[in-house]
Amino acid sequence: MKFTSYFLLFMVCFSCSENDDFDALGVTEEFIIESTLINDSYPINVFLPENYDHNSLNQLIIALDGDIRFNEIATIIADKAQNDSMPSSIFIAIGNNKQRNRDYTPTAYAHGSGGAESFYQFIKDELIPQLETRYKIDPSNNKTLIGHSFGGLFTQYVLAQDRNSNPFNKFIASGTSYWYDSGVIFEYEQTYADTHTDLDVRFYNGMGTLEGGVMLASFEEMNMRMDNRSFPNFKHKSELIEESGHSGSAKKTFKKGLDYVFSN
Repeated sequence: MKFTSYFLLFMVCFSCSENDDFDALGVTEEFIIESTLINDSYPINVFLPENYDHNSLNQLIIALDGDIRFNEIATIIADKAQNDSMPSSIFIAIGNNKQRNRDYTPTAYAHGSGGAESFYQFIKDELIPQLETRYKIDPSNNKTLIGHSFGGLFTQYVLAQDRNSNPFNKFIASGTSYWYDSGVIFEYEQTYADTHTDLDVRFYNGMGTLEGGVMLASFEEMNMRMDNRSFPNFKHKSELIEESGHSGSAKKTFKKGLDYVFSN
C-alpha cells in the first residue's frame, strides 16, 4: 500500500506487553516505515498504555533511540497512566540507532553528517501523518519529544524551529551533546531568540553531575541563556541528576521530565 510520501512496509508484531523484557500494563505494537525523504527505513515501536482512549484524541509522545530506550520510557509512562498523572496518551519510539550520527546532528562535523533537518521533516511529514491514520491522536501541535545525548541535541534543534509548523510543544532533553561542532546548537538558540518574541513550550533539561566539565558548563550556559530570554509563555526546568554519569542520568531525566511537562 503506497502512501503520499512514504511506504508502510509491514506489521512486525502485535502483542500485549507480557514478555521477559517488558513488564508494563498496556499493548505494544511494531511496524517499519520507509522514508522517501531520507531513503532509509525505521522500526517504530508503539506502546498504548492503560489510559489510551480508543474513542477520543490522545497525546503523542515520541522518543529517539528507540532500539534501546523504548522499554524504559514505556515503563515510566505505564506507571504514570496507572497513577492518573498524565492524560490519555500513546508512546512511540523511533529506531534505526545506527544512523543517529546522521539523523540527530544539525551540521556536518567530524562526528556526524548533519541530517537533522531531513529527519525533522521525516517526523513531521511522514511519521506523524502515518501515526494519525492508525491511532487516535490529537492533531494539534502539542506533542512531546524525548532525546538523550545526540538525541538531546536533536531535541534542542527541534525546540529552536519555528513554532507555527512545529508539532511539538513539550521537550525533554537528557545529557545533550552541547559540544557538537563547537557548540553549534547555541547558534540555533540565538537565531530563534533573534527572530521570535515568545517560545510557548515546556522544556525539561537534565544532566548527570558526573558528566565532564565542558558538558556541565555548557548545560549551565544553555539553561541560563534560555531563562534570561523575555519569552512570556516559556516554561523551563533544568536539573542536575546527582551521582549519575552520561548514561546513568537518562532514565531519571525521562521520568522527571515527563512529570514536569505534564504537570499543571
